[in-house]
Amino acid sequence: MAPGNRSGFTLVELVVVVVVIGILAAIAIPKFSNLSEQAETQSCRHNMRNLASALQMYYGSTGNYPHTNEGRRWRKFSAIEEYLQNWEQLECPSCGTHYRYRITGRNYDTFRIRGWNRNCRRNHGMYRNGMPTW
Repeated sequence: MAPGNRSGFTLVELVVVVVVIGILAAIAIPKFSNLSEQAETQSCRHNMRNLASALQMYYGSTGNYPHTNEGRRWRKFSAIEEYLQNWEQLECPSCGTHYRYRITGRNYDTFRIRGWNRNCRRNHGMYRNGMPTW
C-alpha cells in the first residue's frame, strides 16, 4: 500500500473528537438533569390549580365552601367529587401524597390547598386565599 493512499483516522483526530463529545456532554447533562423534577413540580402545581377551580365552582353553585361550619380542619376532596374527575387519583407526582384543603377566614370565605407531605408544601407551594404561593 502506498503511503499517500491510507484511509481511516489518525489517533489525534480520534482524541479530538472524543474531547469535543466530552465537552458537549459536560454542558448538556447538567441542563437536562433536573427536567423530570421540574415536570413533577409543574404537574403538582397544575393539580392544585385544578382543585382550586373545583372549589370555586362548588362555591359558585352552592354559595359556600364544603364543610364550612364544621371547623377549620384539613379535609380530603371527597365533598366536591362531582366537580372533579378521578379526585382520588390526584396526588403529588413527586411525593405521592394526596392533597387536602381547609376553609379559613372570618366568614369562611377563603381556602387553602396543599399537599399532605412537608416536601410537597416546601417544594411546590400551596394555594392560599385562592392564589398560588410559589
